[in-house]
Amino acid sequence: MLSAFVIGALIIAILGPTTKRMLDLGDPPKVAWPLMLFAALIPCAMGWIVLNPPPPVDEADLSMLASEAVLEAPAGHSILVTATLTEDPKGPKAGKSNYALAISGDGWAQKATAEIRRKVEEDEDSIDVNVIEGEQLSESGRRRGGKWGEDLEERFDLQGPGPVKIELTNFDGDAASGVHISVIKSPPSDLILWPLALVLGAIGLAIELKWGPTQLGGDIAFLALYGVFLRDGVTPADSFQKVAFAAFPAAVVGWGIFASAGYLVERSRAKKAKEEERQRKQEEEQALAEANRRRRGR
Repeated sequence: MLSAFVIGALIIAILGPTTKRMLDLGDPPKVAWPLMLFAALIPCAMGWIVLNPPPPVDEADLSMLASEAVLEAPAGHSILVTATLTEDPKGPKAGKSNYALAISGDGWAQKATAEIRRKVEEDEDSIDVNVIEGEQLSESGRRRGGKWGEDLEERFDLQGPGPVKIELTNFDGDAASGVHISVIKSPPSDLILWPLALVLGAIGLAIELKWGPTQLGGDIAFLALYGVFLRDGVTPADSFQKVAFAAFPAAVVGWGIFASAGYLVERSRAKKAKEEERQRKQEEEQALAEANRRRRGR
């Protein structure tokens, strides 16, 4: 619920001022309205997809005692790696664990590494447990989702379908006793989302430069890229902090490219217009001086 609120609040925070600038034009370009709506739908749809994946098609638990598993992965699927939390973590690494996976299929191989971070309380029974249906995060026999400052789950895209061998090659730390592997359907590919976001930003920039309003291209690109970074950085067990933090790289790329480009073009136009106005006034002054000279010469 908090994640949905964060996504909605960010969309309103971006499109609210943009809508006002559109209405201030008096006759805003009609093509901009569906473009803004489509860009806003991308993070909404991506947030739903990454936070509510379909049931896994195959799954297994890995630890250093049972470090290998072969899972069946259809085309277009990923693995969701979820921490199996230690019931009563102790020691200097009670809040962290690191793992490395060797993943291989028919003609391909890849590696995956990540760090598990959790908050450790002195009284484990006092932990506020957020129940998420279908999740495999266990702590003292209970299921819970990630809290602020925790990182308990990662998703890795698979390079191909078929039987996939997954081996836990390294595991260090006391925050978790192992990992739970789920084979789930992948979100839409980055190969689709990145070009889509850049094209939408370019269309928004073209509209901005021809009709206005200012910063339309940057705002469109930000929203579309927010969906891209939600796809790459958010999993079902994450707290709303990751949903919020995904907006930062979207702002850096979207506003950094398209808003900056729009600003530079408008600044160049303003400078050119100012120079033309200066030349016009200079020509008028020269013409007036010439006319005065001729009158004095009569």
